[in-house]
Amino acid sequence: MLFTAFIFGWNNSIRNDENHIYQISYIYRNSSIEESQQAVRQGIEQAAKDYKCEVTAVAFEPAISPTEQLELVSREVKNGADAVLIEPLNSEEAADGLAGVQKKIPVIQVNTWFESDGGSMPSVHIDNYKMGKELAQKIVKDMGAAKQVLLVKSEMEYTDVYETYRGVKEYLERAGVGIKETTLSAREAGGAGMVPGALKTTDADAVAVFGTMQLELCGKLKKENTALSHTKIYGFGKSNQIISYLEEEMIQAIGVPNEYSTGYLGVMKAVSGIKGDRQEDKNIDYSIIERDNIYTTKNQRLLFPFVQ
Repeated sequence: MLFTAFIFGWNNSIRNDENHIYQISYIYRNSSIEESQQAVRQGIEQAAKDYKCEVTAVAFEPAISPTEQLELVSREVKNGADAVLIEPLNSEEAADGLAGVQKKIPVIQVNTWFESDGGSMPSVHIDNYKMGKELAQKIVKDMGAAKQVLLVKSEMEYTDVYETYRGVKEYLERAGVGIKETTLSAREAGGAGMVPGALKTTDADAVAVFGTMQLELCGKLKKENTALSHTKIYGFGKSNQIISYLEEEMIQAIGVPNEYSTGYLGVMKAVSGIKGDRQEDKNIDYSIIERDNIYTTKNQRLLFPFVQ
């Protein structure tokens, strides 16, 4: 369930107390879509060079338990981490455990966070509720209010996903849109040749998808005319395949956060925490991307930061 993915940072053969290289662990949700973490890695890598630190990245399966997640953090601390960047489960057990870790070394929440934290633990993330609301506005603009939308949920135990879902749902409800819901895990979405029943039989005018694997699957089903042939598709996350489906109008619009900035600022906050410096919150931007605006400078930077 757990594995170390990669190590990168500032390269210098001389390491001593006067020129200490900070050791930071980045603990994040695994995805079988490799490029889904590419932008975050680019941001982390650049910050590691700028701030002279080494980052060890450790992936875990999204279905990890709070106990397992805390065991993973403890292992990184024992291995000498000066700070931890983490995508935490939204659970009291995880929050309490990480609060204990924070008494020893800085802990920075990235992409997602504890709802009950009250802001005591630093975090770097977008306003997911607002992004969800803006995609829902796009759905209503495209279709009108007297329609039905199927919400395809996954990983609701993470605050970023839940808040995005809440932003979509509450706006659609206020607009009078009919809503149906189903749950589709990444494992189910990746099943060879499988067409989930809820997608195969839906009569919804649109689907809003909360998961990269699931969004790829919906685009694939529509392109192959296997399902969703007359259904508009919206979602969150990006991959090379999703971008291709967006260009082909198999997918109508996606919400994409500035993952490069998330990675960079996460490391910056970790280093500030190690030094005891004051940490200021910074807003992370995002964009609702469709075929008509995919080639704007801003959106190209969000989709392909590593080629800038």
